[in-house]
Order: sequence, then structure tokens, then C-alpha cells
Amino acid sequence: MRKPSTSAGITMPATRASAPDDPPDEIRAAMRPTDVFTTPVRRLIKPTTPRTVHLLNIPALAAPVQAEATTEADFVRLAALCPTVKHIAAQPCTLLLSGQAYTPDYRVECHSGAVSYWEVKLEKRFDDYRALFNRAAQYLHEQGERFYAVSNVSLRFRGHHLHAELLHRYGKAEPAEADVARVLTEARGHPNGCSAVRLAARARAPLELIYHLLASRRLTFKRRIGEADLITLPEFLEKEDDLLLASWLDVSPWRTNAGTHARAAGRQVGP
Repeated sequence: MRKPSTSAGITMPATRASAPDDPPDEIRAAMRPTDVFTTPVRRLIKPTTPRTVHLLNIPALAAPVQAEATTEADFVRLAALCPTVKHIAAQPCTLLLSGQAYTPDYRVECHSGAVSYWEVKLEKRFDDYRALFNRAAQYLHEQGERFYAVSNVSLRFRGHHLHAELLHRYGKAEPAEADVARVLTEARGHPNGCSAVRLAARARAPLELIYHLLASRRLTFKRRIGEADLITLPEFLEKEDDLLLASWLDVSPWRTNAGTHARAAGRQVGP
């Protein structure tokens, strides 16, 4: 199996990917007339500023995703590994909440059609935004959609953001289908999960092939993204939609009445 290049720089797709489905009417009503679903509703910061703008071209997603901070890039890489996720859009809409305009960081659409909105924030800044998050959660709850706020602590728990970055390096590889079939057949015999090292050994496959299948979501994680977690087939997972991603990141849907001590490192936001 050919090892993919790890050279730096932005990789653009050879052809334009098909645009994701339009957002629901309730959310579209809150968008400005010039908004396009695949384009952020406000301009990202300029690359000349101290922070870095990322354009993440991940094969498992329909279109490249923008991120204006390393923590946001971490979120996109982690979310893109989730087999229930279909689309991720950066800054998808502007909500008017009691006269205050608010733009969520990401809109996540699942294959089932479920939609959720995600805010990525430093743990130390949660209290500054708690009232705004409460209003956003209430508004989206009334539309039948969930709102999450995830911190750098959850995104980088035990370094699983680094493991996700490693996996995506193998996402564009082109392994032989016979090798892929052998690994998937072996994985089907372990509905409760199997370590990546053990699965590779039993299937007589290089570990890089396991990484590729995780990046392409033909294999996935049983509990959380990480080198030590168990690997399984998506069909054996118990959680669905954005709740699977939330469980990986150790967060729950944001409560509309979250108090000042509702969020702390390593604990869930919601009930």
C-alpha cells in the first residue's frame, strides 16, 4: 500500500464537489440573502494575522471545510471520522437572538437528515458566552435541532486530535480491494470491537491500511477516537446521528438553562 504524502500546504480538489443540501426553511429564514450554504456567512480572518486559516480537503466529506483556528481544524478532523456525518459547513448562517446576531462555527448534517450546530471555544471562555449559548440552544431546540459547545479540552483529550490528523494522512490512499475485503471480513467477526494492532495482525494487513479504512469510515471507533480504542464496523455502533460524535467528544446537547458551573473540563455540558 502506497504511503500518502505528508507535505505541507493546502490541497484543492481536482473537480468541484457537489453542493450539500440546503438548510431547513427555519434556518434559511435567519440567513442573509447573500448567504450560500457552502460558503461562510462572514469572511474569515486574513492569513496575515497571527492565527491561521485552514482549508481542510477531506475525501470523506462532500466539500472542503474552512477553519480559522487550530481548535476548529481539530474539530473538523475529528467530526469527519464519524460515520454518521454527511456534511460539515463552516459559519453556515447568522441567527438573530433577541436582537443579537450570532454565527455558529459549524453546521453538521448527518446521513439521516439530522442537523446540529457546533461552537468551538477555549474552555476558559465558556462563561463569557454562556448566556448567548443558552439563547442559541433555545432557538435551535424550537426548530428541532441540537446545539453543542465543545472546548479545546474535549477536542484534545488524550491527544486524540493528533491521532485524527494522522489517520487523515492515509485517507487518499488507494489500497487493493482484496486487502480491504480481508480486513472488513475479519472486523465483522468482532462485533464488540478489536484493537487496530490486533485487527491488522489477524487480517495480515499493514497498520496503514487500518488507518485508511478509519479515515474513509469503512471502519470506525467503538467509544472514542484514539490509538487505544477498539475498532469496529459502523453497522455495529449503538449511537446514531450527532449523538455519536457528541459521545466521542464527551459533550451533550447544550441545555437552555446551563448555569455558571455547568461546564468543566472532562464533564458534559448537558444533562
